[in-house]
Amino acid sequence: MIVVQGLMELTWQNSFPGVWETFIDPPRHTLTEFSGVPPATSLRYASPLPRPERISCNKVGHHIVFRIPLLPNEYLFGGGLKFQRVSIDSEVYHLRMDHSSGVDNGCSHVPTPFVATTAGFGFFCDTIDDVSLYMATAQRYKDKDRIIERDRTTDDNWRCNNPPYFMEIAVNAPGVKAVIFQGESLRDCICRFNLYCGGGFLPPKWGLGVWHRTNIKMDARQVQELAADYKRHQIALDVIGLEPGWQSKAYPCSYDWSKERFPDPADLIGELKKQNIRVNLWENPYVSEHSSIYQELKRLSGSHLVWGGIVPDYALPETRKILKKHHEKNHLDYGVSGYKLDESDGYDAWLWPDHAEFPSGLSGKAYRNVCGVLFQRFTTEMFKARNQRTYGLTRSSNCCAVSFPCILYNDRYDFHEYVTALCSCCFTGTLWCPELHDAKNAEDFLRRMQLIAFSPMVLINAWATELRPWMFPEVETAVRQVLELRQQLLPYLYTAFARYHQKGLPPIRSVFMDYGYYLQTDNSAGKLDATKNPYQVVNEEDINDQLIFGDSLMVCPIAPGTKERTVLFPPGNWYDFYSGQLISQGKDRQTFPVDINTPTPLFVPENKTIPLLGKDKQWTLRSFGPDPEPVDLYEDDGESDLYLRGQFQWFRLYPDGRREQIQKEDAQ
Repeated sequence: MIVVQGLMELTWQNSFPGVWETFIDPPRHTLTEFSGVPPATSLRYASPLPRPERISCNKVGHHIVFRIPLLPNEYLFGGGLKFQRVSIDSEVYHLRMDHSSGVDNGCSHVPTPFVATTAGFGFFCDTIDDVSLYMATAQRYKDKDRIIERDRTTDDNWRCNNPPYFMEIAVNAPGVKAVIFQGESLRDCICRFNLYCGGGFLPPKWGLGVWHRTNIKMDARQVQELAADYKRHQIALDVIGLEPGWQSKAYPCSYDWSKERFPDPADLIGELKKQNIRVNLWENPYVSEHSSIYQELKRLSGSHLVWGGIVPDYALPETRKILKKHHEKNHLDYGVSGYKLDESDGYDAWLWPDHAEFPSGLSGKAYRNVCGVLFQRFTTEMFKARNQRTYGLTRSSNCCAVSFPCILYNDRYDFHEYVTALCSCCFTGTLWCPELHDAKNAEDFLRRMQLIAFSPMVLINAWATELRPWMFPEVETAVRQVLELRQQLLPYLYTAFARYHQKGLPPIRSVFMDYGYYLQTDNSAGKLDATKNPYQVVNEEDINDQLIFGDSLMVCPIAPGTKERTVLFPPGNWYDFYSGQLISQGKDRQTFPVDINTPTPLFVPENKTIPLLGKDKQWTLRSFGPDPEPVDLYEDDGESDLYLRGQFQWFRLYPDGRREQIQKEDAQ
């Protein structure tokens, strides 16, 4: 279909059901190009190209500007990882790969140039160049429905924010690839977007257990003592993450083992594997001159140093080949199960500058956008070549890495930001980990432990501390209880990841994705304050502290230091997970008293069934409501890539105890 609007002619190609692509002159590079992952083939549901007669595009200086109309009561999500809000109406974001500063301005660990709406519409700029998002803020004097001028001094209807008629997306590049998605709902649009980017990853089963990252200076003996301590305290430990001290040089890195601290890494890893404990290695992308591969990488590196180390150009196949060879021989052959890529996001004070030059021809800014993606790509490909799944961490990523088994994290530690990131990350094609690495007191420790128990990775990161799950005896029982519940829910969560892989549905997501924007909007002016609120901005309500875990379980984390918890229930009847009692008939607000003995509030929609697997491998089905539905579960070997060749099964558990095998297409 060809649409002529403004100064440019747009030709939209219907490439997949509900997905259309267009090119505005040849783009220099695309995000999907660097991931190397083709779209998943399970895209379904066709619809006409949405809003074709009104989507416009023109060139303004160095920018390509898309203008997209918005419908009444259409709300916006996406635009990269957020730490303050989930919805993004009336906001402006200048996307840039950078460490979060606590302000949602576009600087992000995942600066995804993708926006989705509650009408099931999505728009993606598949580019590594600069993108700015004007979310219902840009108004033009030629607009038919342009803003009505009002006198602030006499008209009580004056507002500082424009009505949500349009959004504008500006790309600072000579060419760009744009993609439209249209689904039946916001949730369907996100699924379509994730499948277009390759489909979500399926981690190994062991990756969903408990992780412990060691102190920066730990040696092999201390690592073994740590594993023994977990066993003595009868807490299952699944992964030990070795922080920088495993290397002979770090900051910058050698990627070679420290002979003093780890004289026989293969033996250590083998002994831990006998205890069903895997080993994950920390790295950053800056190479020490003392590394055994320094000379090979020197000519393949950028113009600037970081901490005195060279910055290899991961965009070059030759660079990745050298790194793969070294990692396979010195790590994977010893039994290493995965990696953590640190320090690849920012800060400007120590990272390479935007004007840095790289042998691939990428600018410093462009390479910054894809460095984390390319690291995930080469590590994933290493394990895939061995028919082995991996699971790891990264400080930077982008939407095209949705199929790479890495979780995001950062160094900020505000509890509320961590919960918001869990909710907002589902709109970026990535997942977030609210790691636990410090605690002010027993309650703070417990609330953070309860939070990570309902995240993609149960990660205790004691890189600078001696943190242990049992360090506060007064809450040790509560810690055990939430970890045991996590263990019982593992098949349920693993099934959610299978849906992520096969259908594109994030396993942990905002309530908005499943239930739409069910809040009552406030069109009144905010309270005037000459210092704090001079433009009378309305503090729009947002739901950034409730999330959907798996198929249907709503998790409402309790923040440290609070005495009550308010929940905004979505439409429908909701039941308390623990008591089974009907709590809400939907779309209401309830406040519950909490104390240190209160577990994380969990709620289940009417007629849903939650499966729990006991230590005896027997199922307990918790059903809620008068007419409970069966629950579908996914199963495979949990470690290899054979599931990619069809070696998996779906089965259905009925509330009366019956079990039957079903086809993939029939799974809910």
